[in-house]
Formats: sequence, C-alpha cells, structure tokens
Amino acid sequence: MAVPAGVADCEVFTADGATGSGGAGLPALRLPCLVGGQDVTLQDLGGRPVLLNLWASWCAPCREEMPLLQAAYERYGDRVGFLGVNTQDTRPAAVSLLTDLGVTYAQVIDEDKALLTDLAAPGLPVTLAVAADGRIIDRQIGAVSAARLEELTSRLVADAAAP
Repeated sequence: MAVPAGVADCEVFTADGATGSGGAGLPALRLPCLVGGQDVTLQDLGGRPVLLNLWASWCAPCREEMPLLQAAYERYGDRVGFLGVNTQDTRPAAVSLLTDLGVTYAQVIDEDKALLTDLAAPGLPVTLAVAADGRIIDRQIGAVSAARLEELTSRLVADAAAP
C-alpha cells in the first residue's frame, strides 16, 4: 500500500539512548512507522518535546481535530516533534484519511491499542504533551480545541527552553 505523499518518516524519533523517566512517562512500546523504516520506541522519542496524538479513521472527533494538529505542526514543528498514533485501525484506512486531510507529520500504527490501554484512556482522541525527558506533562482526553492545542504546544516549547 502506498503511503500518503508528504507524510514524514519517523527518523526524527530515532532513539538517542536516554530513556524516559519511568512511571511519569510513556511505556516502552515499539510501534511501526506508517511510512516504513525504523520502528519508534515510545519511551525514547529522541530527546525532544513531542505532541503525541492517538487517533483512528473511524473516530469523528479525531477527523475534526486533525487540521488543527496539522496547523500546529506547521507552526511549531521546528521546536516540537509531532507524532500521530493510529489506534485500533487499519493501515489502508489511516493512509486514506491522512491523504484526504493533507496531514504530513510522522505517524505510527498501534493496531492493538496497547498505548490507549496503558494510558487507561476511555477512548479516542487523546493528545499528550511529552517533555524532552519523556515525562507526560499534560494530556487532553477527547477532541482538542485550537485554544487547548495552543496551550499544550506552548507548554512544550516553554519546558524545552527551561534550564
């Protein structure tokens, strides 16, 4: 199956060897990158702040928030990593939605919803603000508004700039 034109590979999330901060961070899950190449280990996202969004093509609120996430990626992508986690879905459905919406930030696939289960979230979408050291510093359960997304990304930028 062809991948959407313009979707970033997962190379920016290549492990830097510094694992996250244990219980306050993401689990040690390894998920395949949508565009192929290296898998992504969630516990080590390359030592930079990351906005992580769990979504599925069948989730209406996920579809609605994706243009906001893409706009935030275009604005903050040089300072904050953006990673989509396609959850409990199929690769063809994910590719189709990303193509339709023009989403270009990196994507991984979690067909078994292991991350959603680990987070004990009641459903999709879920957006996490993950500090450079791997700590989850904020989370949004349910659709993210433009104002809330700005708050999450600003917090990540500020956290990254802190000594």
